[in-house]
Amino acid sequence: MAAVGLSDQSRIAVSANQISCDLAGEAAILNLNNSVYYGLDLIGASLWSLIQEPRTFAEIREALLGIYEVDSAQVESDLQALLAQLSEQGLIDIQA
Repeated sequence: MAAVGLSDQSRIAVSANQISCDLAGEAAILNLNNSVYYGLDLIGASLWSLIQEPRTFAEIREALLGIYEVDSAQVESDLQALLAQLSEQGLIDIQA
């Protein structure tokens, strides 16, 4: 997986080339470019909800730390990995 190179000021938002819906707290996403469906669990859906409006990486990290009781370093690592996957699939836009 390629590194996305996120900084605290990186702005992240969902791509215009997708549609999504809530499924009992989880998220289903359809990539309109390749017609592939993706699913996010409860925690991934929390992230997805946060980035419906552009937010910085720092804002997202702090919001997730406020929701879940987890170590800051773990949130940062997991968030970087998930955002990299979403970016690779064309589901989010990242502005460095």
